[in-house]
Amino acid sequence: MRHYTKFLFCFLVLAVFLSFSCAQKTAEEPTEANLISDKAKESTVRLVGFSKRGSELGLGGGTGFFVAPDKIVTNFHVAVGVSGLMTAKLSHKETVWLVEGVVAYDIAYDIAILKVTGEGTPLSLGDSDILQIGEPIFLVGFPGRYTITEGVIERIRKNDKRFRTTAEAYPGNSGSPVLNSKGEVIGIHYGHDPGNSPVNAIKALLAGATSTEPFTQWRKRNDIRAYVYFEQGKQKYYDGDAKGAINDFNQVIELTPNDAKIYKFRAKSKVKLEDYHAAIEDYNQVIKLNPNDASVYKGRAEAKRKLSNHASAIDDYNQAIQLNPNDAFTYRASADAKRKSGDNAGAIADYNQAIKLNPEDAEAYKNSGKARAELGDYAKAIEDYSQALKLNPKNVFTYHDRADIKQKLGDYTGAIEDYNQVITKLKNGSFTYTYQTEHGLTTTTITPDDSYVYYVYNNRGWVKREQGDHTGAMEDFTRAIELKPHDAYAYKNRGVAKVALRDHAGAVEDFTHAINLKPDDPNAYHLRGHSKQALGQEEAAQIDFEKAKELETAQRKRSGNIRQRKSTKAKEINREVGK
Repeated sequence: MRHYTKFLFCFLVLAVFLSFSCAQKTAEEPTEANLISDKAKESTVRLVGFSKRGSELGLGGGTGFFVAPDKIVTNFHVAVGVSGLMTAKLSHKETVWLVEGVVAYDIAYDIAILKVTGEGTPLSLGDSDILQIGEPIFLVGFPGRYTITEGVIERIRKNDKRFRTTAEAYPGNSGSPVLNSKGEVIGIHYGHDPGNSPVNAIKALLAGATSTEPFTQWRKRNDIRAYVYFEQGKQKYYDGDAKGAINDFNQVIELTPNDAKIYKFRAKSKVKLEDYHAAIEDYNQVIKLNPNDASVYKGRAEAKRKLSNHASAIDDYNQAIQLNPNDAFTYRASADAKRKSGDNAGAIADYNQAIKLNPEDAEAYKNSGKARAELGDYAKAIEDYSQALKLNPKNVFTYHDRADIKQKLGDYTGAIEDYNQVITKLKNGSFTYTYQTEHGLTTTTITPDDSYVYYVYNNRGWVKREQGDHTGAMEDFTRAIELKPHDAYAYKNRGVAKVALRDHAGAVEDFTHAINLKPDDPNAYHLRGHSKQALGQEEAAQIDFEKAKELETAQRKRSGNIRQRKSTKAKEINREVGK
């Protein structure tokens, strides 16, 4: 028994020893990411300097990495974003390098090569021409503390070899090296999609670098100053300061007058200020400089639509479609313009194409329903409205439009159900819904004014009256009057409902209110005359009938004069054309 216990004790000691040895061995075997991180840590620096935004001064910077003993690569926007001295430091050592100036830069690729005092350990540069989709990559940098994240190459652009990865990136990763499994640099991270410039662009800059330009002198270059003004202008534009943005864009144009994107942003800023004529002039200039940008034709078309120049807007949309035939939103916008110009058949064709490209576009279905309704195809219009509501059930305007069509088809119950939906959704005074734009999903909150809600109650009241529910109709007209007590229409409608309920005295009161608010309405006098007759007030009724006749005669005369003036004007135009 003692022998067995001794054996068991020795076995347990051996097991513990082996377990400890395995754990120690496991801990001593670093992962691929750890190896690459440790290697890159010796070459990757945090760049820091003062930056100025408007009148505010703060710290700016990003990440950089050594590509030669005395040269660091970072993003162009990191270098230009610092207004004073810039320093570089590793995460784990006390050495601080002072940036002396700029050796080379490429604004398009967002790359700057900086010269530093002293020397560091450069990273090896790979070859971005041989990158493959799915290839593992590692991103190291300073989104706070020194960090490495892993991912794979997801997409490579053919024209400039920029690439997108699945690695998580954060503010502070600007200028971070993108490394392959060998720890070689294959790109530099800059931020927005696709997010990474190829390392071969860095190699080309290094090959052509011959001298160092001090920061203070470099920042005086026209292209650098233009970049700064442009970035300031863009920020002001997105912050809602369109006027301030235009001032900055004007500065850019003085420095670089042939840059199409500046005119494009200035045009968009002018649209925000509703200066559509000036916006169109800028779009014209963009097209001269770059005639193959579909978005510019779209922008110019939208400005033309604001000026009700739908025919010319349609021409621009057609041009945009030729350049980019797969943009569903251009088809929808073109369809909207055609509908406004009265070409509902052409509009439906464009809406169909928009829906084919983007079957989830509720707005395209809704507007297609409007076009079909204009052509009298009410059944198809209801189908389109119903599909729009499946995709976006919170849009009260679609319920309203469908209710109007149901009313025309005599489906009063269905129309009232839709009007009920509108009123229910408006009970809090506003509604929020999400819809698709060319920029993605957009959530908006709409607070219709009393005029719209007034219109809804009037419409539902009319449907109830046609259904024979005169009491319900009178209640809706009363609600409409509460919303707009100075509008004659609801008083007249309520008067008609009271007539149906044999309340002729109440009807006379409402018709009188309507006449006081709109004394040139012959129909109100006719209606009041009939109610007075029902009350036995024959003499007063005849006075109303005579007044109605007098107003109708005056209206016919005015209409005739207007037609005569139009005819005369047309003849004058024809004579001018014939000269």
